[in-house]
Amino acid sequence: MPLALRRKPKTVTVQQIHQDKPSGAPTQRQNKRRSSGSPKGQQPQKRAAFGDIANAKLIRKDDGKKKGTTVTSKKSTTIQQALKAKSLAVKAKPEVIPEKVGEVTDDDDSLEIIMSQGSSQESSSSMSPSSSSQSSVSSSMTENSDEVVLMNHKNEERTAEFDIKDAVAAISLQETPAYDDIDEENKGDPNQSPIYAQDIFNYLKERELLTPIQSYFEKQPEVNTHMRAVLVDWLVEVQENFELNHETLYLAVKLVDRYLMKKVVTRDVLQLLGATALFIACKYDERCPPALDDFKYICDDAYERQQFIDTEMAILRLLDFDLGIPLSYRFLRRYAKCAHASMETLTLARFILEHSLMESQFLETRDSKIAAAALLLAFKMTKTGEWDATLVHYSSYKASELMELTKQLNSMLTATPNKQLMTIRNKYSHKVFYEVAKLPPVDVLQL
Repeated sequence: MPLALRRKPKTVTVQQIHQDKPSGAPTQRQNKRRSSGSPKGQQPQKRAAFGDIANAKLIRKDDGKKKGTTVTSKKSTTIQQALKAKSLAVKAKPEVIPEKVGEVTDDDDSLEIIMSQGSSQESSSSMSPSSSSQSSVSSSMTENSDEVVLMNHKNEERTAEFDIKDAVAAISLQETPAYDDIDEENKGDPNQSPIYAQDIFNYLKERELLTPIQSYFEKQPEVNTHMRAVLVDWLVEVQENFELNHETLYLAVKLVDRYLMKKVVTRDVLQLLGATALFIACKYDERCPPALDDFKYICDDAYERQQFIDTEMAILRLLDFDLGIPLSYRFLRRYAKCAHASMETLTLARFILEHSLMESQFLETRDSKIAAAALLLAFKMTKTGEWDATLVHYSSYKASELMELTKQLNSMLTATPNKQLMTIRNKYSHKVFYEVAKLPPVDVLQL
């Protein structure tokens, strides 16, 4: 029996999808996916983020500059002994010694090639034409031997560096007090990668040192701390309306800060920069990212479609397409899992951490440290946990090292909120988020 012929499906090109409607036809907006499940049940509002401060004067940066907090670890005597033993055990490769041209000495794991320049000059003056060819051959052999020695030296340094890291890691594990293996219970679930979880977060901590963020307000003549706070507040509103992941919000703020650290922008394109950074973060982290027209709509059609595309290319080129940035929210979830924190305590720590995004004083603070301080402050506000040995092991921070940053976060919550920047407080004042924004801060005497 012959098969029934099917009608050929219609093909739509990309140009037809993005083709604008005729000017005479009325424009109709389709109801795209919005925040039907948001706490307020509201539709996304299109507004210009800086429309309310169009005539405001620029607020200059404070004279007092916050110093970046660093954590220094003291090496114990056992670590020094292990490192010394490792450095002595590294020398296992044969050395290539040059012939009577230089002396090679091995002192403190370093090679110094001392060339006898005076003797070489005297020998060159008394050299006959017949021995010139032999001297050129010997000099070339000497140069090759010197290069081999230097290459062996570099390889030995790299091997010693890796061995030192392994020795320090092994000794630190032995000296750490007893802690709970939080990945043991997930070894049967490959989706959570329990075998590589600790290595992943160790890599993120190494990335923190390679991608630091420095204060850039002295380089930006038209951007100040208040305007950055307004932009972050608007990004939180967009994230809530579009029901985006929290990682998407934190990544967007990081992209904005890293771009402003390297490029001077004007005031009129700051919202375009924030919206485009959020658009890039959605592509990186969301399963179903919103369309570009959604971001154009949410900006009240203040920018054209091509402006978004050009800004996206400019951000990616300037950052060298490096989007794997360590985020404080990822560290917070890891630490909360270590402490087996309740959902209410975790939500309170999320509120503290998200509120700190608007504060420029925490711009240079490491993400892993501010996440640990936010969780410690949540423990003290709810009185539901302590900073035990497990948290010390997985965060590499002691409670005493986090106390100064915890006081700064508590002062942030104690300060009178700005009426123009209430999106985060209103968000976490809903019952869905356990109304954690209404909890009182900790008394300063109790910290």
